[in-house]
Amino acid sequence: MSKIKCIGSFSNLTDRESEIAYLILEGRKTNDIAYKLNVKSNTISTLKKNIFNKVGIESSIQLYKLALEQGVI
Repeated sequence: MSKIKCIGSFSNLTDRESEIAYLILEGRKTNDIAYKLNVKSNTISTLKKNIFNKVGIESSIQLYKLALEQGVI
């Protein structure tokens, strides 16, 4: 699995946050990510909130737009 390139707003994500952000950008839902990573969906929800706070966004759509703007995907 690829990780998000550490550039721009994404450079301060942990490895786990980067992995989850990548899965979000693939279009996966919280429960799917939790199942894939063998963790509880609450854990993924918390990490998503952390990712959104760190990069200054409020939704998965904004994450996708930011990733496009910064050349991450």
